[in-house]
Amino acid sequence: MSNAYLLVSHGSRDPRPQTAIDQLADRLIQQLEIISAYKSPILVGTAQLELAAKPLHLQISDFAHQCTEVGIARMVILPLFLSPGVHVMEDIPTEIALAEQEIGNLLTLVIAPFLGADPNFTDLFAANRLILPSQSIILAHGSRKAGGNAIVEQLANRLDLTAAYWSVAPSLADTVAKLIATGATEIGILHYFLFAGGITDAIEKLVSELRAEYPQVQLRLGEPIGNSPELVGTIGKILGSIDI
Repeated sequence: MSNAYLLVSHGSRDPRPQTAIDQLADRLIQQLEIISAYKSPILVGTAQLELAAKPLHLQISDFAHQCTEVGIARMVILPLFLSPGVHVMEDIPTEIALAEQEIGNLLTLVIAPFLGADPNFTDLFAANRLILPSQSIILAHGSRKAGGNAIVEQLANRLDLTAAYWSVAPSLADTVAKLIATGATEIGILHYFLFAGGITDAIEKLVSELRAEYPQVQLRLGEPIGNSPELVGTIGKILGSIDI
């Protein structure tokens, strides 16, 4: 029995993240066809937790009916989130429970660990670390949930980076100022974001302001992770390894 796969993202008013996720889904289908022995169709769908036309549990229900039409009886749901905040730990499980009530015995729903929880996922940052200055920052969205930022702190320690956050302290501006106070003349900023969107635009604007404020310091801003072959391969292996 094969699986179908549903990639769940936060959702955005900016169309760029969803365009990137749709492309990711297409590439995952190709990857799964290579690493699996399935002869039946491989379905990879996408859904959004927020800012979608339907709540997530109804999006799951709709995709469940698509699955049963081609004889697939199990759906694996992968949260495309990098940290275990409220969305991952509370909101998505709640929506999945509602979806299970909606679809009954139509098919089995399985939730995979969120993307950032996979140990191989953090390897995507190792190569980027090689091109960063010795004093560099990894910038994540940040979570107010207790323990929600632990995975970022662990990654920062592993790659000898300083962690900063967009929505909680320590902020990017404060972290840059702190590094400059210690004598840094070149600072790299590594994105802990999957795709470009409204937040990454705001980050670029802030970095431009910081460059004007500290003209004596070179600030090098990296790109979001994006649809790299490494990302596609990592997700493909996560999904392809699930056998329940």
